[in-house]
Amino acid sequence: MRELMEDACRFFERHLTGEHRAFLLARYGFWPAFSERARIGYAPAEGAALILHLMDRGYGGEEIVGSGLAVRWERDGRTGAGDHFRGRIVFPYLDGEGRPEYFIARATGETPAHGDRPPAKYVKQIVTETGPREPIFGAWSVIDGAPLIVTEGIADALAVLQDCRPCISPVTTRFKRERIEAAAACCRRAGAVYVVMDSEESGAGMAGAAKTAHALLAHGIERVYIGTLPRPDGIEKVDVNDYLREGGDLARVLAAAVPAAEHPGVREERRQAILAGVANLRSAVPRQGKKGGGDLEDLKRCMPSLSAYTGIAAGRRGAHPVYGSTHGDNFAVSADGETWTSFHGGNEAGKSGNLLKLIALEQGFLGDEGMPLRGEAFLRTVGYCRGRWG
Repeated sequence: MRELMEDACRFFERHLTGEHRAFLLARYGFWPAFSERARIGYAPAEGAALILHLMDRGYGGEEIVGSGLAVRWERDGRTGAGDHFRGRIVFPYLDGEGRPEYFIARATGETPAHGDRPPAKYVKQIVTETGPREPIFGAWSVIDGAPLIVTEGIADALAVLQDCRPCISPVTTRFKRERIEAAAACCRRAGAVYVVMDSEESGAGMAGAAKTAHALLAHGIERVYIGTLPRPDGIEKVDVNDYLREGGDLARVLAAAVPAAEHPGVREERRQAILAGVANLRSAVPRQGKKGGGDLEDLKRCMPSLSAYTGIAAGRRGAHPVYGSTHGDNFAVSADGETWTSFHGGNEAGKSGNLLKLIALEQGFLGDEGMPLRGEAFLRTVGYCRGRWG
């Protein structure tokens, strides 16, 4: 799989044009030399350009689909496969040797839409049973004993790396529950850890910073600080990439950072964690059942409640665990802590479900929260959950 990923990365790199490089400089402030070092590429908009390239290099169809870089389709009785990334700028997660471990891709004007819905701004590589899992972005940059910055998006993290500072990122508002230990392992190697998320009028970025800082403190990371980006009056949002692109000095933000343990947002996170723990204890007794059983209900009894899994107390709202939130309240957990309703992008029919559907979205088995969880996506989700809790 490492060879396939390397060949795919080189394919994307070769298709990055001068126009794309100009876009990266104008939009993100990434100089061409840095874009080259970061191995940023482009996925052609044609339906199977990458698949054909990889097949020409000797890879089989099952291996290509299993990598998470291609998807099967079925339409009008016909079946086939197509590239997962089409018409997108592709950002690889690199390891310490500069080799790709995973990919995320940003939409452009050439990205095809899905029906009447516009394409998602960012799409991650599909996680399959045989393909790579998403690592911690920027883990290679950690220097023992040196300050480490934790920031929100892929462009923010790359901007910090271009600024010659170690940086890791969840590539969303916060680290997923199953990846926080890996993130904490990076932070244990570092000196002081500075969490610097988006500065927004809504406060959603600071809420994400508080969640991340609280999780790191809970994993024994002591020197955690929260930095706040200056936001001029009348500006709704400033992220790290914006700040650095406009000539901001990150050293000033770090110097003014507040110890996380003293931050009011972290104190609120601690309170919410206690409430979620109480809810989990209340649901623990009826959830005890035989482990490893083949029945779906047996599996559900072994799984945590939705409230315990997300850290959002029953009957409360929080940021969407997959897509994040502008206002920090676009994901509602039911009063019994078992189901959710999403208001991400508006309140539409079908944007709700249980823990299984949420996990399907997190793992990339289901590409749209408005779709029902069934078929292959359902089977892959159940298989994942049995491997984790069954």
